[in-house]
Formats: sequence, structure tokens, C-alpha cells
Amino acid sequence: MIPIIFTLITDEKDQSKFEQIWNRYNKDMLKVAHKILKDHHAGYDAVQESCLKIIRNLDKIESISSNETKAYIVYIVKNTSLDMLRRAKAKMEKENNIAPENIPSNGLNIPDNLIAKEGYETIMAIIKTLPEQLKEVVYYSLVHGHSHKEIADLLNITEEASRARLFRARKEIIKRLEGGSHDK
Repeated sequence: MIPIIFTLITDEKDQSKFEQIWNRYNKDMLKVAHKILKDHHAGYDAVQESCLKIIRNLDKIESISSNETKAYIVYIVKNTSLDMLRRAKAKMEKENNIAPENIPSNGLNIPDNLIAKEGYETIMAIIKTLPEQLKEVVYYSLVHGHSHKEIADLLNITEEASRARLFRARKEIIKRLEGGSHDK
């Protein structure tokens, strides 16, 4: 299905060109966006936004079936998706009011008295109930011993996002341990 923005193209030659591009590369575009954003709807939004950029730069595309064209389109979708992630991260940090100096460099740093009181199994049970984004960072950090740089590479996020997620996970675990609530 051709995006609705297709109707914005007034020149028939450009319409035909974009339609050929869409028919040839739409699956690749969606795959790249979904891989980066890990969300179906956000992936479609990224592809729509990318299509606008492609339409504005149709004159730069000479041969639709060339490797250069595919690389150019993938580059646009990748950067658009990464921009969307950065905007979402900035919004989330603003909403959560997380100051960088409050984010630990690595590890959960749960106070020893809470660990002794609650025990390893309880803490692991709490970790299992954390939102997926937080749980991934905790497992990569604690279970596998990865650094924030390695976690960032594995999850396609920034090191700062890795630190922020670990900070939020730590905060949530401590809150649940102190409050006695082991589920969401």
C-alpha cells in the first residue's frame, strides 16, 4: 500500500518514480525501521517520515534499481528512525527528570541490608517483573557482566540510555523491596 503522502506529488514522472521506489524498497524500509525502533507503529511512522524526505529528494535518485539508491533509502530510514529514538529518549528523560549525575556508571548498587533481608531469589523475581527495556539492561549488566558501551551496542541505544535504564531499574527494585510489592 503506497503511503498517503504519495498524493502530494504533482508531477506524473515523479509519481511514477516514487511508486517504483516504494514497490521495490518498502519491505526493506519497514525492516530497517522495525529493527531500530522495535515497535510496529513507530516503524510505520518512521517510514512515512522517510518517504517525505525521499520525495523531497527524488531528483537525487537516478537509477531506482542501483545499490546506491538502496543504500540511500536505507540511510534515510535508519537516520529517521534514530532521530525518532533520540526524540523519544529526550522526552522520556524530561518527563522522568533524570539528572546524569544520578545515573550510576554500572551495576544496580542495591543496599546490602536490602539484599540480605530479601534474598537473591526475591530480587530476581522482581527483576523478572520489570518492563522489558529495564529487564534487558539489568540482565546484560548483572548476569552477563557487559559494560554500558557493550549494552548500548547490543540494544542499539546510547550508553546514556543504558545508564538511565539501569538507574530506573535500581530505583524500581529498591522501591518494591522497601514497599514489599514484588509485582507491577
